[in-house]
Amino acid sequence: MRKSAVGIVLVAVSFTASGCAGSNQGSSGTTAPAASSASASASASESGSAFGSASVSAPPALSVWSYDGATGPEHWGDIAPGCATTPESTESPIDIEKGSLVPDSGTDVTLNYTPATFEVENNGRTIEAVPTDLEQNSIIIDGTTYYLQQFHFHTKSEHRINGATSPMEMHLVHKSDAGQIAVVGVLLDSGTASEPLAELFASIPPAENSSAPVELHHEIDVSKLVPSDPTLAQYDGSLTTPPCTEGVRWNVFLAPSTLSAEQIAAYTAVYDDTSRPVQPLNGRTVAQGSAGS
Repeated sequence: MRKSAVGIVLVAVSFTASGCAGSNQGSSGTTAPAASSASASASASESGSAFGSASVSAPPALSVWSYDGATGPEHWGDIAPGCATTPESTESPIDIEKGSLVPDSGTDVTLNYTPATFEVENNGRTIEAVPTDLEQNSIIIDGTTYYLQQFHFHTKSEHRINGATSPMEMHLVHKSDAGQIAVVGVLLDSGTASEPLAELFASIPPAENSSAPVELHHEIDVSKLVPSDPTLAQYDGSLTTPPCTEGVRWNVFLAPSTLSAEQIAAYTAVYDDTSRPVQPLNGRTVAQGSAGS
């Protein structure tokens, strides 16, 4: 059993030695640094497919960043050079235009998701759930297996569908044995409560106890966290928080899942604005793919 998780948020995705934003390194609206261990950077490399790959490298000392004011997203390029927008950058999130998706050009994603035990942590930038077995759940893309390291939330949604946002977005962050990062994104609308996440939303640690993970008593069936409609938007992007490392394989469900109004309120009571603005495509292709077990 491997006990090192990728920290995204922080969906940006930054990496922690225990338990993203990126994910991804932290994703909250607070200006305080994440309470977990030091962030690690990711270095981008090109792969032979239409997507790049992000690999973990030595941890840097990132300055404090937030979602507003002098350390907000418009200033992230001063904090982490990878976050600067250039004509060549391939940053995330993006506005996904359904009519512009290239049909049948994406990659099938195999979801090997089963019930698993998790610990929940308030890492100072998001609420993050880390599996106790980091090899139990996985996805397969182009023959490569990516293991679920954690999932976390943003509010409002970072990705847009035809210009529209959802109240929240969930990022399931996966890492291959070679250190490549693949993220499954699920937009979350207000509606029926999520039964698999009921205990999580009832157990959100307060910010002052962010260094103390809470072990959930009931397993979370990861297969029930994604929509039944398998259609995906797939593109080559980045972590959505500093260091904004590129080469991340994004797989965003076009159909949303739902949370109850009470579950959304439980999260927004702690973090009410943790989304990076959409980034320019800069000529990238957004493909239509499919997910299934």
